[in-house]
Amino acid sequence: MRRTAPIAPITLLAIAGLTALPAVTTPAHAAARVVDDWARENKVANLRALSQRITLDVTDQPVEDIFRFIAEVTGADLEPIYLDDDRLEGIDPETTLTFKATNTPALLVLERLLSRVESKEKPASGYTWQFSDTGSIECGPKSILNQRQTTELYDISELLFVIPNFDNAPPFDLSTSLQQSQGGGGGQSPFQGAQDDDDDEPLEDRVTRIIDLIQANIEPDEWTSLGGSGGSITTFGTSLVVTAPDYIHRQINGYDFWPSRLHRAGRSGVQVRPDDRISGQRKP
Repeated sequence: MRRTAPIAPITLLAIAGLTALPAVTTPAHAAARVVDDWARENKVANLRALSQRITLDVTDQPVEDIFRFIAEVTGADLEPIYLDDDRLEGIDPETTLTFKATNTPALLVLERLLSRVESKEKPASGYTWQFSDTGSIECGPKSILNQRQTTELYDISELLFVIPNFDNAPPFDLSTSLQQSQGGGGGQSPFQGAQDDDDDEPLEDRVTRIIDLIQANIEPDEWTSLGGSGGSITTFGTSLVVTAPDYIHRQINGYDFWPSRLHRAGRSGVQVRPDDRISGQRKP
């Protein structure tokens, strides 16, 4: 499944077969490209930072301190979405956890941490992480992350292609062929019962099955067509137009800058008693 850049109005005109005005580079366009490049660099840096392996051992520690420790040790730009006076949904920074991870990629530690906090707080909306538009990593309720949506165009033509199956060849009547040969040729064709059956599933049905597969396996509770608020899918020809937050796009097509292997530049270790603040020291 190929993924394009976010859809712009001029792109939609081109898709529809309409004539668009020639693209003109303006200072605003140039500035937007600079911002996009800067955000992408931040995403790459943060994902690489969270690929480092860390060791964490805490007992009855506020989750706010654990998030802070992961950020300080890895250098990743984490933005936990905390519950406060202005927000009715969010992670309670005072929730305490007993948590242990040994020589584990920090990203996996972060995902386990979010899962543990979710299990303890039992929020209405589950917790996860995603990239913000500036490249930082937001952590918190999906209901809030759902407010930050982008539209992507996914080409699924390769998934819709049907490989021909030539299983309807007509039978060959050898006796008829021999009789015609002895009688000087002509007459009935030796190929009998030739049919031109077309049992291919209609294109619309194939597209619908792919959409159903995506919605059944990727955040099934978050799609608007199923009663959620996280994303929607429409079709245009052999492409899917998906409007959704980053954590859903990530599960559909991943990131083209995802590290090919874990970064092992350093490890961190920490031992914490119930009344201690989290502290750690990077090991060479």
